[in-house]
Amino acid sequence: MKECLRFLIPTYRPGGLDAKIFPHWKDAPLFTEVCFDEIGIREFNTFELKSDTLIIEIVKKRRIKGAVALSLSIRAIELLNKNGVTVFTGNVKTVRDAIQKYLKKELYIVKLAKISQVEAE
Repeated sequence: MKECLRFLIPTYRPGGLDAKIFPHWKDAPLFTEVCFDEIGIREFNTFELKSDTLIIEIVKKRRIKGAVALSLSIRAIELLNKNGVTVFTGNVKTVRDAIQKYLKKELYIVKLAKISQVEAE
């Protein structure tokens, strides 16, 4: 059986597939981890960060490959990218909606580009 793709998504309570996506990672009450393949969702887990747990520790431990964010800091994007995580965004409301749109290639990949002011003119 082919290994599934793991995404991490910040959500409102109670979490899960039909949970609304929380607008900011930093203050998210819960995170929903979704494991899926081209056929669809195979499993999901919902968890709360403990006060001393860093989200990047979970990303590494759980082998997360994608993240869906409505808003994310530059530092967070850099850290996720450095750890092999692609950050996606788009017009999504729920976890299930985000995964379905990913499978249909309807999300946007968030990329950072640093260019000099001279190049920008």
